[in-house]
Amino acid sequence: MPGKGGGRPASGTDPAAVLTGQLRPVEQCAACGTRFVCGHAAGLPHCWCATMPLLPARLIVPGQHCLCPDCLRARQAQAGE
Repeated sequence: MPGKGGGRPASGTDPAAVLTGQLRPVEQCAACGTRFVCGHAAGLPHCWCATMPLLPARLIVPGQHCLCPDCLRARQAQAGE
């Protein structure tokens, strides 16, 4: 069954599954270590982060992977300072 047993969900997985917590965390935040669902890593066509404003280049850390929703919001708040 897709999404069970640690395998990747089918690429046709409903994006709403990310928002309702039906998918298991598949990423670890590069800033705080919290596990979260990355839509891309989960095999979805889009990730939740695609709906958020882009970070200015000065706030992107080279070599740093994805951020969890809270850390991404915090980094975006830094952009507004």
